[in-house]
Amino acid sequence: MKVLEETLSIDEKHYYETGEIRPVHARYVLDEETNTVYLEKDNGTRERVGTLRYWERIKKFPAKLETRVKKPVRPFQGPCISCGLCDGHKNTTALLNVVATNLCNLRCWYCFFYSEAAGYVYYPSLEEIRKMFELAKSVNGYMPPIQITGGEPTLRDDLVDIIRMAKEMGSSHVQLNTNSVKIGIMYYEDPKKAANYVRQMRNAGLNVIYTSFDGVDPKINFKNHYEIPFALRAYHEGNVGSVLVPTVFQGNLDQVPKVLEFAIRNQKWGIKGVNYQPISIVGMTPKNEREKLRVTQADVVEALAPLGLDNMDYWYPVPSVQFLADAMSPTPDNVHFYNNEKCGIATYVFTDGKRAYPITDYIDVDAFLQEVEEVFTSWKKKIALGLSFLKKRIFGKSEREILIEKLDEYIKKRHLPDGTDLRAIIARAIETGHYEDLGKFHEKALFIGMMHFMDPFNYDVNRVQRCSIHYAAPTGIYPFCTYNVWSERYRDALLKAYRIKDKELEKKLMEYEKAEARKVVEFRKHIDEIKEHPIYREAYGL
Repeated sequence: MKVLEETLSIDEKHYYETGEIRPVHARYVLDEETNTVYLEKDNGTRERVGTLRYWERIKKFPAKLETRVKKPVRPFQGPCISCGLCDGHKNTTALLNVVATNLCNLRCWYCFFYSEAAGYVYYPSLEEIRKMFELAKSVNGYMPPIQITGGEPTLRDDLVDIIRMAKEMGSSHVQLNTNSVKIGIMYYEDPKKAANYVRQMRNAGLNVIYTSFDGVDPKINFKNHYEIPFALRAYHEGNVGSVLVPTVFQGNLDQVPKVLEFAIRNQKWGIKGVNYQPISIVGMTPKNEREKLRVTQADVVEALAPLGLDNMDYWYPVPSVQFLADAMSPTPDNVHFYNNEKCGIATYVFTDGKRAYPITDYIDVDAFLQEVEEVFTSWKKKIALGLSFLKKRIFGKSEREILIEKLDEYIKKRHLPDGTDLRAIIARAIETGHYEDLGKFHEKALFIGMMHFMDPFNYDVNRVQRCSIHYAAPTGIYPFCTYNVWSERYRDALLKAYRIKDKELEKKLMEYEKAEARKVVEFRKHIDEIKEHPIYREAYGL
């Protein structure tokens, strides 16, 4: 085994035996016979990370920048074990998850987040949620983008109020994470009611909906196969875009290209992207079957081979845009992409309604990103650009203007399949840095990404230190993987501590949850009728 990188992990064996979180030395190693990269720990655990070509690709774009939160919750107390965010954290919040409830109308086999399984109800008041928003704003120095999640947040009757509050408190972006079941059933029964509900959320400030969607096969995607086509219509008619979020494991790896084909076919109904999530071996996911379930980011890319998107050069890790995001940011106190390169990869494609064309067909992305880094970082490199650059500085040209002028060097194809001038969209977004102008790019492009959230077996402290996807709690702001992986200390302990204490109210809410679950059962008694519905048939290309 060739050692590629040293790091620090957590001894999961000791944790399962004692409940104590104890650091253990680890390293990324390459099996040169199979060109496979593993995370190997001193406790004997070895976990597959991906292929050598995946590793070589992400290491072209390492995180070079870092920042600190404005008001740490606590001082640094060790190697990312006592979490906060503390003054040792190297990134601010790019997306704040706020758990609106642990009520849910589904019972998915890999889930750990609904009240019946937990044995209690978490349902914070609007005032409690406001305080968590205020804490996040204080810690970061700005109000971060918000994701309202659960459980199933549509089981709250004041969801619109939560969205409005997030927007009024200054969040530039508010998204909803839902299984789409309730809204899909609502649209099937009363399209106007469902569209109006979505429109209310949009008017309150909702920007996009992230919806679970684990495959097009109903045997695999038992979660919401029959509801999704109708939910998409509700989102479209309510003027809110959506992103499909498949949880990927070995049992549905063949669905990866089919989900993207579904997204392309239904792009006209407001689908903006697909965000694959390789399964994390936490919660109710059987740990003794992790080798049968484990999927890596490299596996997902390779699964896209039928669509011609398995070339790793099409894909970019999160910190590839660290300089570009900063350059386009309207203020220094804003979202940063200083994440570890192993956390996630993404790309954009353009479509003609039938197939996907990678963004690298239109732009020399690697060279452009290198140009951005050179223009916005090193004065020595800037001087090396020569007299023309100095003249532009003398006559007051900004770095943004210089970058726009150099765009033509990197544009391969100026016009998209529908004739849109791609250069004009990019230039405008760079010029203003406005959310709305960046949104125009997303109207034409289809985002494809994935975030591989960690579990006890592949936990990497270096990744945690740079996490930018956080959870809000009354006691602090926590990195995503810390919050969910060490659930007994963080997620479960926090939700239980702030659960509904009123037994009568708890009983009432649990009865409501069961009633919502029964609605799903009743809806699916009509599967034969649903399968003949024109909206269902069009969505699945039947």
